[in-house]
Amino acid sequence: MKPLPLPWIEKTGFPIFKVNSPSKSVFLSDQKFNILVVEDDLLIAEMLKEMLQDLGYEVPFVARNFDEALQALNDFPNLDLCFLDINLEDVKNGFDVAEQVKSRSRLPIIFLTSYADKMTIGEAVKYQPEAYLVKPFSQTDLYATVEIVRGKKQVSGQSTQPPLVIKDGLLTVKVNRHDIFWIKSDNIYVELATAQKKYLVRSSLDKFLEQLDDVSFSRTHRSYAVNLQHVKAVNGQYLVVNSEKIPLSRKFRDEILERFKK
Repeated sequence: MKPLPLPWIEKTGFPIFKVNSPSKSVFLSDQKFNILVVEDDLLIAEMLKEMLQDLGYEVPFVARNFDEALQALNDFPNLDLCFLDINLEDVKNGFDVAEQVKSRSRLPIIFLTSYADKMTIGEAVKYQPEAYLVKPFSQTDLYATVEIVRGKKQVSGQSTQPPLVIKDGLLTVKVNRHDIFWIKSDNIYVELATAQKKYLVRSSLDKFLEQLDDVSFSRTHRSYAVNLQHVKAVNGQYLVVNSEKIPLSRKFRDEILERFKK
């Protein structure tokens, strides 16, 4: 593996690697990790998918363009990482996909490209990717990059607990805890709000929070609890979560304000 000059890393804030040839990996992931691949080159997409699967990662879907990528974000709510080709042969490129990813969730992105010029990297930085891989790449580098991302997620608390398994109509689905913005009591149900949709679960708010057992969630009102990782602003009457105002009652105000400052 031949790293690009150190100034690139210092200026962009994320690692950039250029590797010369694929190599057989001796690594194997020991935990399930779901990765979305967005790549329009069929051969590269299949190679990347096979390399990731050989390492023990799950690749539930390979998207070829902007529309397929957005559909995958809706269909697979338990994704952990996205490998995203910048130069999609489409009206909209990888940066357009990245903008949608960032607006919908906090799914980490690793950009793929054949280019490492200053202009392309400068544009990529705006989307805060975890890394930037220059084609061709080796399986060893894929493993190292993915494991660094997974380690960061575990440290930040995003992957320390399994997704919720809930009923959604006739389907049983998995919902990542981090993807939940807030929980609202609605009679004998609770409503879970995510970027993709809202889910109804038959439960009281107290019972649901007890079963959830997640320190990221805190009660703000007799009818609401929020994921504090998504709170953008707060005052004495409400919190701002995903551009929505969530009521904040006097009973929970001091605790919420104190946790928000940390």
